[in-house]
Amino acid sequence: MTDPALHTLITTTSAALLAYIALWSGLQTFNANPTKRFMRIWVKLALYYAAYTMPVWAVLLIMVWSQELMPMLAQLSLSAVLMAILMMGLYFYTVIVQPNRLRLEHHSIDLDLSTPLKVAVLADLRIGIYGGKPRHIRKLVSTINALSADAVLITGDWLYYPSADLVGQLMLFKGVNKPVYTVMSTSDLRYQSMNTTKQGQPLLEDTLASTFDVLDINYIDQQCTSLPLKCARATNKQSVVNQSTNQTNNQDSVEQENSHTNPLVAVLCGWQDVPKQSTDIETSEATDKAMLGSEIANATSPVIILASRFDSISDLPKSLQPRPLLITGAAKAIQKNILLVQKQNDIRRSSEQSALLYNSRMGKQRGLYQHASAQIFVSSGIGTRGLPFRFYRPTIDVLTIR
Repeated sequence: MTDPALHTLITTTSAALLAYIALWSGLQTFNANPTKRFMRIWVKLALYYAAYTMPVWAVLLIMVWSQELMPMLAQLSLSAVLMAILMMGLYFYTVIVQPNRLRLEHHSIDLDLSTPLKVAVLADLRIGIYGGKPRHIRKLVSTINALSADAVLITGDWLYYPSADLVGQLMLFKGVNKPVYTVMSTSDLRYQSMNTTKQGQPLLEDTLASTFDVLDINYIDQQCTSLPLKCARATNKQSVVNQSTNQTNNQDSVEQENSHTNPLVAVLCGWQDVPKQSTDIETSEATDKAMLGSEIANATSPVIILASRFDSISDLPKSLQPRPLLITGAAKAIQKNILLVQKQNDIRRSSEQSALLYNSRMGKQRGLYQHASAQIFVSSGIGTRGLPFRFYRPTIDVLTIR
């Protein structure tokens, strides 16, 4: 191939790659309903989709450098070219490969349960512009279904600029074969309040709360329920069959059998904060928290609290025995709060030197912590927000609570 022809090929390919990044990112930005954040979302998506083109850019760089088609690049040394290719490979890996390397982390926690309970904890899903692709959710659901867990607990942070068809994007979660319990984070609630028209109508076709109903996900908000419900889905399906055949007695016998085979082991409570909106709402929230705190304090079984915020410990009842287990995510703000209370000596790592204390090389604050009000487990997280890079693997934490 002659130099002019090669130059034309490289120029055309480069222009096509840039057009793909710009146009496809713009299309996905519109799909994400960004309201006033169009340019911010567009830049993030451009960086995300640029990662898919890194192998092609690496090949073009080698061709231009080896053929000396551009004087500026021809002056680069071999080591500089190799370093540039290495950086492109690292960028491709952290954006495209690493988010798909889902792993399991197994932990053991003592909570004085009458029967051991195993739960899978998912944090920071952030379904939207980066995550939530069908291939991601299929892998997540198949991994959960293969676990011998009693329930799945999701700590919130579901959304990160999702598409308008929220139900369609999350429909694959309906394939989970275990009871799923969740709360919403303040960002989930705030996102839905921001994405409204001037008339106050939601831009999302469905709110996240209504989506949970469609997906058979138990949204516990600021409520308490019992664990485990090992046969919850089987019971629901049996109830539907019984209703269709009007066999009420059989339904009662099934429920009675389930109550004997699945005794109350722990109480699961949601502890959810809401965005500040008005004095009346804040007063109502304080009342709800007071009632929930009283319910936790009067519980006759060990309590597991599912929360999206680490600083929920400040509102928990003191001197409970056994101390409740607070399960939360590992969002950036949570990392700062943990470091702050560590400096104040209000919280410490568990003394057990085991996989429970696993900490990433990036210094991510996750694992089990001991506090005067509760044991706190910070889950690793799965999704990505901000810039599309991910330096640690998405993780499902499997807790064996004894």
